[in-house]
Amino acid sequence: MGFRIERQGNELLVRIVNATRDEQDVFDRVCACRSTSWWSCPSGECAKIGACDTRRDGDATVLALTPRPGEALSATGVEECLRYVLAEAARSPASEAVPPER
Repeated sequence: MGFRIERQGNELLVRIVNATRDEQDVFDRVCACRSTSWWSCPSGECAKIGACDTRRDGDATVLALTPRPGEALSATGVEECLRYVLAEAARSPASEAVPPER
């Protein structure tokens, strides 16, 4: 799986190529983190996400991240968050839908 981050206006679009169901669950966790704060993101960028939408675009999954009012999202910070979540998901059982609260 690979991903690329693009800026479109104030949104960041994360284009994920070759995403499997398990990998999609990881990105669902990224969207959930903004409201549940279940992981300690090394960049803190997840706290700036106001909305998160996922859609298919051909063979890619696109994650559209919109910042909270008054915030701006950093592509570098979001990349750091995604790499952290991917590492965390690799350590969790694939069947675990929601990580335990910390």
